[in-house]
Amino acid sequence: MEFDIVKLGQLKRQINFDIIQQWKSEIFKINSIREIHNIPNFQNAIDWQHLHDDIIRSTITHNSDRITMAITEYSLEDNFYMRRVDKGLVIISFFEIGDILQYSNIPIENFIIKNIYEMAALTNAYPDLSNTSDEIPDIIHDETRGCLFDMNGKKADIIYSTSKLILCPQCAAFLQQRELPRNFVENLTTEIRKIRKQLFYRISDFVKKHPLWSIVIGITTQLFIGIIAGLLANYFFKWIPQDFRFFGMNV
Repeated sequence: MEFDIVKLGQLKRQINFDIIQQWKSEIFKINSIREIHNIPNFQNAIDWQHLHDDIIRSTITHNSDRITMAITEYSLEDNFYMRRVDKGLVIISFFEIGDILQYSNIPIENFIIKNIYEMAALTNAYPDLSNTSDEIPDIIHDETRGCLFDMNGKKADIIYSTSKLILCPQCAAFLQQRELPRNFVENLTTEIRKIRKQLFYRISDFVKKHPLWSIVIGITTQLFIGIIAGLLANYFFKWIPQDFRFFGMNV
């Protein structure tokens, strides 16, 4: 499945789109990335930083053969972070979400890739899926499980599906009953596990969650390194010629 990415309006956050474009997947491919700076009819007397669905429809042209995913900093209708605006047209917003991810040291790219997978799965499972205003698919669940299909009605819950993402058993069983491409569920389950925090922050999270174990591991590691260093020093010392073992050597 091919995606076109559209940067809608000014994005204030640093995003490495190379990570997204070069992401290895059997499920989706990024076809193009473009920008739209001017948003017609954007001025709104009630909330000038709020994007209505009809504004998005009138601003972005999209190819029906691909999914166009717009990315913006502005708030969306009903304070959603992702909305299906039209068939083949979806928009995601960093409004509030961006700060939540930054506070938890989660790359913004994780959020984008997570939503690409969600849209790819929904499009395959619901070929005639309408826009968000008309329909919320049955697979979307209110309970937060760290699953691809968490509703995340409370935006802070997004951290659970962008730091260690899974496909919960119920959703996997649901997808298995749909007419999907060969090995789709298996590929989806495997690939979304790669959406992880950077190693440094995973270690930091482990230390915060398990301080006692972290101390034990730290002490054990230091002792192990000390023993290995001593053995190596003793081994190399034996190979040094007798006359060169001390600073007061014969020359």
